[in-house]
This record gives sequence, C-alpha cells and structure tokens, in this order.
Amino acid sequence: MPHVSRIKLDQKVEEDLIRTLEFVLTKLTKEEEMNGFLLSLLTPTERLMLAKRLAMTILLKENLPDSHISAALKVTRPTVSRMQLFLESRGEGFEYALQKLQNEKIVQEFKGALKSLASYAVKAAGGRL
Repeated sequence: MPHVSRIKLDQKVEEDLIRTLEFVLTKLTKEEEMNGFLLSLLTPTERLMLAKRLAMTILLKENLPDSHISAALKVTRPTVSRMQLFLESRGEGFEYALQKLQNEKIVQEFKGALKSLASYAVKAAGGRL
C-alpha cells in the first residue's frame, strides 16, 4: 500500500495536483515520452502492480475464472475479486483503456499468452502436468 501523508492538503490544491497529472498524461502521446515519464514517476513495483491490474481487467473481461487469473499473474484470489468489483462499480476508465487496446495486435497476442499461462498454471498447481 502506498504511503500517503497524514497531513491533509487543501482540497483545491489536491484537485489542482490531480488535474495537472491528468493533463500531463493526456499530452504524452509518444510511447517513449510516456515510458520515460512512467519510469521517472513510478517504482518498478508500482509499474508492475498497475500492469497486473490492467491484465486482470483484460482477463476478467474474457470471463476467465478467478483461480486461473490468480495463478497466471501470481496475485491472490481476493485481489482478483477486488479488481472485479472495481470493474463493476467504477469500470468506466477500464472500458476506455480496453477500447484503446481492442484492435491492437500485441494485445491480442498478450491475451492468448495470458490465457495459455492461466490454463497451464492451474494444471501445474493441480499436479495435472
């Protein structure tokens, strides 16, 4: 869990900070710009955590069972369930991202690889290899 200061910001300052971050993210249109920004902004663990969240939403949309997603991404089933809840309750942002990814060849390959990995991980965990 990320550490957030217990000292509260003024509401307007907080809104301005978030709006500035959102603005910067919308203006970084080149892959190398975004990659450089994210490398500077996030730790490797934070990047991986966000990537896993996106992968979970992709696999949840593919209707894979929680146990398969959990095994493939090395996350707990409660984490997958929490992502399912986020997807159902406030999934609009995920829908935007998934629409952007829908026709990308690399994502289709990624889905296939994740599905295969999920299937393999569940078989391996059950000793059926």
